Amino acid sequence: MEGFWNRVIEFLEPTIGQSAVDALKSSAVSEKISWLQVKLPRARLLIERSESRGFIFKPIDELLPQLKEAINKAEIVLAEFKSQKQRLEGSNWRIQGELLNNCRNWIGGYPDTVISAHCMLDHVCNEMEKICGMLDILKNPFKIHISRLCAALPRAKLLIERSECWRLKHKSIDELLPQLKEAVYKAEIEKDDIESIKRIIEGAEYRVEGELLNYLRNWITGVRDKAKITQDTLDYVCNEMEKLCQNHKIPENPNQFGNNARPITRSSYHAEIYGRDKELHDAIHLLGVHRSESCGTKKGKKAKKSKRAKKAKKAKKEHDSSQTMEKNRSLAILPIVGMGGVGKTTLAQMIYKDKRVQSYFNLRIWICVSDKFDLERMMKEIIECASGNKCNLSNFNKIEETLKEMLKRRRVLLVLDDIWSKEWQNLLGPIYKSSKGSAIILTTRSPEHLQCNGVNMTILKSITLEGLEEKIYWDFFRSCAGLDFTAENYGHLEGIAKEICHRLKGSPLAAKTLGGLLSKMADMEQWIYIRDSKIWELEQGEHDITPILQLSYQHLPSHLKICFSFCSLYPKGHGFTVIELVRFWIMQGFIPKENLKRMENLALGYFHDLKNRCFFQSKTNHGGSEVYVIHDLMHDVCQSITKEECYCLEDTNFGEISLNEDNLNKDTIHHLSLFVRTNQFKLREVLKFKKAHSLLLVASPFYCKTTIKSWFCGLTCLRRLSLSNYYIKELPENIGNLKYLQYLDISNTPIEKLPDSFCTLYNLQHLDMCSCNKFLESPGFPNGSNKLTGLQFFRPPLQLVHFLTDKPNLVRAMQLYDLEYDVVKHGGNKIGNLKHLTGVRGSFDIKSLGNVLKKEADDEAELDKQEFVHTLRLYWDADSRLPMSDNEIQREVLDGLRPHPNLRVLEIYCYEGATLTPSWMGDNLLSNLRRVSLNNCSTYSVSQLPRSITELEIEWCRGLTSLTDCLRPNLLPELKCIKIRWCIDLKSLPVESFSGFESLENLSIEDCAELICPTKMVLPPSIKVLKLRECGELENSIPSCLENLSSLKELSIHDCPSIVAIPDEVMRNLKSLKSLSINHYRNLISLEDEKFFKSIKDCVIRGCPKLKEARGINPDGRQLSDVPSSSNARKRKAGAQK
Repeated sequence: MEGFWNRVIEFLEPTIGQSAVDALKSSAVSEKISWLQVKLPRARLLIERSESRGFIFKPIDELLPQLKEAINKAEIVLAEFKSQKQRLEGSNWRIQGELLNNCRNWIGGYPDTVISAHCMLDHVCNEMEKICGMLDILKNPFKIHISRLCAALPRAKLLIERSECWRLKHKSIDELLPQLKEAVYKAEIEKDDIESIKRIIEGAEYRVEGELLNYLRNWITGVRDKAKITQDTLDYVCNEMEKLCQNHKIPENPNQFGNNARPITRSSYHAEIYGRDKELHDAIHLLGVHRSESCGTKKGKKAKKSKRAKKAKKAKKEHDSSQTMEKNRSLAILPIVGMGGVGKTTLAQMIYKDKRVQSYFNLRIWICVSDKFDLERMMKEIIECASGNKCNLSNFNKIEETLKEMLKRRRVLLVLDDIWSKEWQNLLGPIYKSSKGSAIILTTRSPEHLQCNGVNMTILKSITLEGLEEKIYWDFFRSCAGLDFTAENYGHLEGIAKEICHRLKGSPLAAKTLGGLLSKMADMEQWIYIRDSKIWELEQGEHDITPILQLSYQHLPSHLKICFSFCSLYPKGHGFTVIELVRFWIMQGFIPKENLKRMENLALGYFHDLKNRCFFQSKTNHGGSEVYVIHDLMHDVCQSITKEECYCLEDTNFGEISLNEDNLNKDTIHHLSLFVRTNQFKLREVLKFKKAHSLLLVASPFYCKTTIKSWFCGLTCLRRLSLSNYYIKELPENIGNLKYLQYLDISNTPIEKLPDSFCTLYNLQHLDMCSCNKFLESPGFPNGSNKLTGLQFFRPPLQLVHFLTDKPNLVRAMQLYDLEYDVVKHGGNKIGNLKHLTGVRGSFDIKSLGNVLKKEADDEAELDKQEFVHTLRLYWDADSRLPMSDNEIQREVLDGLRPHPNLRVLEIYCYEGATLTPSWMGDNLLSNLRRVSLNNCSTYSVSQLPRSITELEIEWCRGLTSLTDCLRPNLLPELKCIKIRWCIDLKSLPVESFSGFESLENLSIEDCAELICPTKMVLPPSIKVLKLRECGELENSIPSCLENLSSLKELSIHDCPSIVAIPDEVMRNLKSLKSLSINHYRNLISLEDEKFFKSIKDCVIRGCPKLKEARGINPDGRQLSDVPSSSNARKRKAGAQK
């Protein structure tokens, strides 16, 4: 190579001069050519190596084209060198004429080309080799460490589940379990670290040099050793726990029967209360409530009248005594005392809901106190209950004065449920101002909490609850288990059931929870397993039912266990809504990841399963809506299971953080909830929990940007953060510190914009911004959102949807439910933007379609890709009639709005195209469509409809003259419902063929006065609902169309003046009829006699002046309701209404 180049220089030296010769010699072309020949194969291997990496790595993606270009340039240089060498050597160095000129030109520019190719290939190869070196290290953790951790984690979690219910019995397990849980958390952190790097690589916009390269180098340095240490620790602790479980003979599968359901459908639990009639009776009279009719419980209703009579005199005496007591006091205290789970709260609810109590007291208030007494909170709750409005007062004296004023001159019943201290007496001051006859009901486990020295107050005799009597308790237990032991299928279980029942100590809570567990079990083996479970051996007091509740928890399926145990993040007595709990579970990652609506439905199923097993109890809050609570004993079970990892920070327990430093290991607390209402400075206490993975902020009226900023500095391990309903206008810039953050809920906040650092949250998977109505449309979202490659669920504020179409990662993750979209000609909401909204679910309303020009809908909307939309509503403008040219545009636009085959409901409003004939209506393209509705459309005809529809509704369609072409049984074989109303121009209906609709159940034809029917209507026997009103010549089909309608349940015939009589035999054949309405039959003179009405629940006959009175019917009309007997029917004649 060198010899050839030197010979060329020597040959050309006379013609190019000495200076040129010196330059050519110093360029070292021959060495560079040799280097290129050696380097090229290595460069090609680098391409092969980088293209087969198996995951996205943006630095390589950016450098790869440069490497290919450098290789191509080097190949050209070598090819040119080879060509010149062959030409010169082939001429035997006889270089003259044209060959000499070519050689001189080539050697003049070739050195620069070689040098350029050499430098480019050298630089790019060096950079690529560095990155591929990192790539090898990156691949290793992905393939080895991740796979090892993924294999070890399920084993560790099963060991946790297996051992957690035995920690109270075995100290060694209790000591090792926190270590195992901590090892699991650390392993999950390692997984998150690797996934985080992967997402950073996929979303990075940096070049090789700079921030990304430094970050990768720093991370790669320690990843192997750190992951290995974590893996070794997890393996060691798992092995130790397995040894302990084997030594203590703990069952390997704690869920042995947890997922087996009984193969029959069980009735829901009875709402009746068992065995508390006497206590209810005593409480009512001790409170001085006036007697009224009996409102007893199930067992009480079975008492004999004679027994009631014997007690009447005694009851009257007690009543008079209580009335006297009422005159001599202003406030009565009624304590209900008993062990946990015995039914204190249930009895208090019975008293609270008793009709006599409701009428006697002007105001009833229910407060759940629990073990954390918060006087200010309770006073605010009483104010809110009394006023019906939110109490935003912060000054304690003002709160107290307001409460006194509200209760003045009102007879009040206040229930303080679950008292744990004497502090409840601090509430007495404001209540003294209430009217005479006011009372407080207390429920508590200890009589010691009842001592009170208040004046003008009487502590009534305590109602002490014991376990239920054996026979009543057996009946109750059977009801909870939902089994009839006298039946052949379950008779063999009765003996085992009685053994289990005897161990429950008469506790209603134990019967409900364990009965709910047994109700899911199908065979004797499962019942024997429960009876012989070693958990009964846990140490317990005489009335302690904790092991029973733990047994019920232990046999939950795994997915329900974790959902229920993390409810310890709610304070005792806290009432939560279903949707609040569902979103909490989704936030914690307990629900398998699918589309968000599916996740919510799945979580809702989990909730109902736990509710049916009596793990949740319902109650009514001050606003009248239903909320749910966890019984305090069940809450204790939750806390015992999650005490090392979950902690609830309340106003009342912040002091415990410093007092209990030895008992509270803040390094193992990974899940926090905050219930702060009175002191915003207590929010800073969160910073003591540096390793928190999730933070749930609830019920805090404060906003302090400085506090939030400090959280983002100190809580860098956060994965899940919920600030929903928190008064926050902006997120601090340092939110970028939360590199592990996966879930962020800022819904229902007045937030206006997000900081730029938000786009560095590469691990973010779930972002909820629903109802952020103050969010700024354009500047609110930062530009770097395309870095969020891991985002899977995004619920945006609706006003933001149309401004995100240039942010594909956000659009792809959008979860839009029941979206309304207004089309405009210019600006953000153009029809073309619909193709970006691929996350729409549920219903999709597209309005102002009059702004769409010609077939741009077909070209741009792409509705056929909206696979999750089940209801599509298309709206045109309703305020003007259009010229024919615009009508043709509407027809083209409708044709272009082809929906996805998954569509189930199609509704079209104010369409004015000449015909309703979109191409996608035919050819069975919409095989899942079930309902079509046309409303206020001016189309003249409907030529075709999808064969799959079961319901057709046409209303207010002026201009529509005929439905003969489409309304045929052979075209719509599955049609069940036809509703045609207020179509004033409709003249033609194929009513003679209606009998061919074999599935038709509902037919309504109303206010179509122009109908022309040359033949009578014939109906199929499947009809259940028939409504005819002012329907032109169709009234000539009455009453013959009513023949053979044996399934008809509802008949309504109005405004048919030509009808004179409905024959008796026709009416008698309507054997299933339950509702009859006949209005404004001016010429009707004959109707079936009263015997016909015995089976009818609702009957209205009005505006029939000629109807014969011989039938005993008031000429002005009459109304019948409820199922009448003959005597009742006669009585109702006098009560007829017009």
